[in-house]
Amino acid sequence: MPDSIFTGCKLQINGIAHVLPGEVPDMLRQGAILVDLREELETEIRAFGVEAIVYLPHSEFDDRWESLPLDKPLILADSVGIWSKKAALFLKSKGYNQVASLAGGMADWQKDGFPVIAGKYQPLNGPCPCMIKPHEKK
Repeated sequence: MPDSIFTGCKLQINGIAHVLPGEVPDMLRQGAILVDLREELETEIRAFGVEAIVYLPHSEFDDRWESLPLDKPLILADSVGIWSKKAALFLKSKGYNQVASLAGGMADWQKDGFPVIAGKYQPLNGPCPCMIKPHEKK
């Protein structure tokens, strides 16, 4: 088996590559797939602006993980990197050799200026429930 595209990742913890947002575009060009583990409500607020993406909400992961391709590098992503790390460890235990977790998830992806698609729902803000309103678009 050739070296994984994740071998050169800067952040490796417990045998799992934690891919930084800046490393993702090149990996996608090399054939990796981003697996978004966030729930539908989260993806309807904002989505990763990439073409090679699979949506597999973490609430459905236990029932659908086998639908993920074994022969493609998978970058698992969520909101901040918690579910993706657990899912990567699980997939490794099931024989998936080319898996990584997106360090910082959507939060760091967006903070670092990578493409995000605004969904039909907008995040809410306000100091108390009586004042909650959608964020103003800039």
